Amino acid sequence: MHGALGSTRDIARLIGVSHTRISDVISGLRAAEVAGAVRQDAHGVWRVTLPELESRELALLLRGAALYKEQIHEDKDSVHVVISKPAEPSRFVSALDSTLEGAWGLSSTADVLAGMAGRALTRFSIMTPFVDEAGASRILDLFAATRTTVRRELIVRNGLPEHLRLHEDVLRTLGIHVFDFRLSRLDRPDTETFHAKVVRTDDAECYVGSSNMTKWSFDYSLELGVLVSGSSGRRVSHVLDAVLAVSNEIPI
Repeated sequence: MHGALGSTRDIARLIGVSHTRISDVISGLRAAEVAGAVRQDAHGVWRVTLPELESRELALLLRGAALYKEQIHEDKDSVHVVISKPAEPSRFVSALDSTLEGAWGLSSTADVLAGMAGRALTRFSIMTPFVDEAGASRILDLFAATRTTVRRELIVRNGLPEHLRLHEDVLRTLGIHVFDFRLSRLDRPDTETFHAKVVRTDDAECYVGSSNMTKWSFDYSLELGVLVSGSSGRRVSHVLDAVLAVSNEIPI
């Protein structure tokens, strides 16, 4: 039996796997290829190479595995790759698009953060060392998109950033708690501070990446991060709790 299954993306759509998990489909097909169950032709089309009876038995096994995955199994962690692409035209974007996976599985930083704000039920936190005018507007928009019952927390360094000082009335209206994580040391002349960029929704979903709250990070530069939930998301959340415990709240 040598029936055509279609391209990798065709198969992903057929079995209901989102584009964010295309790498899982590729891994499965490569494993099946090594086992001699399928092969990929010169046009990128996957074809079944097993005899018909064995193909039917394999289909039943795979269906059982899918049911287990859907109804019983739960991943300990969920991780999605998040990206801000350089402005077009971009040689990097062209190179990325030419790969087998292309941009499949890569979520936009702006879209991910907006989604996190909308999902927040108890608290929404932003930790950023750099803020410019565009970033200040983005921060306020994200907090404004959360439910009114959500606790809103912003962690900065070296005092309230200049571009946010221009919007102190909005910070007060939204009830945003602003914290300064820049601490003097008693044993030497430098300070204890941060360079991390983190956004947290509730207690178990966090974005961790390179994006600052600046126009450059969202519109021009290649930025990369992950959206993590589950046990690792909670671990990141605990790190933010420790930061808040030692930071100084800035009166607004």
